[in-house]
Amino acid sequence: MSLGEAMSRIDDVIHSPVRFTIMAALSSVDDATYQVLKEELGISYALLSKHAAILENQGYLEAQKSFLAKKPQTVFRLTRSGRKAFRAHTMALRDIQRGLR
Repeated sequence: MSLGEAMSRIDDVIHSPVRFTIMAALSSVDDATYQVLKEELGISYALLSKHAAILENQGYLEAQKSFLAKKPQTVFRLTRSGRKAFRAHTMALRDIQRGLR
């Protein structure tokens, strides 16, 4: 496979550093709360909300909103298609990382 072919498999929705990190974090767990992701990524609520919405609109992420002791809580998880897209994206990155053959 050529580098150009591998590059064409990069998912532009995932490729943003913030979205890539959200996807990576969620790919290693069943789900995570908004607060945990915000703290782990070291980003603002606004930035997390913006990028989570982009992933959700693409169908890669689900957000479940509820209340815990009268406080709102949002839990994120990757969808099946989100996990598949993340695997494909990371495989493309690995193919690019291999360099010229």
